Amino acid sequence: MLKKSLSIVYIAIPLLIGVFLGIWQIWPPAADEASDSFQRMMYNIERWTQRPRYVGSDELKRVRAEIVAEIEAMGLDVIMHDATYTRDEVRQARLLLGSTRELHDRHFVDDTVYLQNIFVKLETPGADKAIMFVSHYDSFFGTPGAGDAMLPTAAILEVMRYFASADDKILNNNIYFLLTDGEEIGALGALAFIRDHPELKDRVAMVVNLEARGNAGVPILFETSPEPHSMISMYRRAVPAPVGFSIGAAIYETQRYITDFCFFLRYGWSGINLAIIEGGRHYHQPSDTFENLNRNTAWTYLDTIMALAQYAAHNPLDELHQPTTNAVFFPFLRGHMIVISYGVAYVLCAISCLLSLAYLAIQYRKGKLYSVDVYGQRKISPPIKLMVALMALSVVSAIFLHAGSYLFWIPLVTVTATAFLKEWAIAWRISQALSIIAISLLWAPVIYLFGVISMWW
Repeated sequence: MLKKSLSIVYIAIPLLIGVFLGIWQIWPPAADEASDSFQRMMYNIERWTQRPRYVGSDELKRVRAEIVAEIEAMGLDVIMHDATYTRDEVRQARLLLGSTRELHDRHFVDDTVYLQNIFVKLETPGADKAIMFVSHYDSFFGTPGAGDAMLPTAAILEVMRYFASADDKILNNNIYFLLTDGEEIGALGALAFIRDHPELKDRVAMVVNLEARGNAGVPILFETSPEPHSMISMYRRAVPAPVGFSIGAAIYETQRYITDFCFFLRYGWSGINLAIIEGGRHYHQPSDTFENLNRNTAWTYLDTIMALAQYAAHNPLDELHQPTTNAVFFPFLRGHMIVISYGVAYVLCAISCLLSLAYLAIQYRKGKLYSVDVYGQRKISPPIKLMVALMALSVVSAIFLHAGSYLFWIPLVTVTATAFLKEWAIAWRISQALSIIAISLLWAPVIYLFGVISMWW
């Protein structure tokens, strides 16, 4: 009885440690309330989310005018990009992405949708490449849209302000900012901008689309353009606490959730898509208000985007111009994200499989494939069952690597190694504990976020 209780403790303690560390990775840190940028951002969010600012509304016009005035007060030039869609053109554009979002007559004026994108360029002599930050400033019909997407819009304004007040010499690369109109009715502003500016496709090395499907949590990198290894590696180095899951794209593909990034992908632009996803019950609801917006989340969003912009401004973008590859990525301990190319991940899965096979071969030669129970019946021993199961998991991991069955090889290698140390009880327990911590550290945030998403599916 005591032995059984101790076994439960040996499992429970590492499990709790791993789960805590895993969830802790995706908790937003406390907001820096003393930050002037943070206070300005929150002030702007509050004053621009008093009423719904859906396409065609007077409130959207008011907010747009104030955003433009604020940018011009920074000393930056604003390029207004106008676009119009007839009802038929709206239907055709929405069919491209299968949009089913409801359209209201209030979106139209004389059967026409009028949109205005806000575009700002910070350019430096000699630079031929740029990073472009994108978000939208319209809200879903009937909602104030504090999280979706005034938070990223207001954060972008603070990034603009930082560079506007800094010495131009700090820019080694061009930085563009695009605030789109009409995202909530099918990403129509983004589509018009892409079609009207084909020359920018080769000049923009990376699009950073900023979204929200809730009002809490941390910004999560959940979608990328094909072969994103170099972009994800740059994101990992630039951001103080990067969070991203290669499994995110697989989950995202199961939903009919449209962002501006959809059209950038469709037209072959390179980039990444970030969003907060906790607090999904407020998504597209009247409760998406300033009062309900998590302040720690707002601070983390600002800190993330500011860090990424500063890195892009200072550091060479040569790596983004080189041939790259697909990647598996995931957070591992707070402030760290592991990025591994598919090739390396396949090799590690193969090593895991070979280790399991090696163990089975050794046990076969020793005649230990079977054990005898209290009734004298011969059964396959538990360690053998474990190795077979883990070997199967390594194969599954390799097959579904893109979907983030990612890296069973970390707990797998650890657990396999423990089999060779089984004769030493202390080493066995230590390895077992590390295995449990590794498994829960990797999967606790995934399971947690999947549960969060499932609540508003």
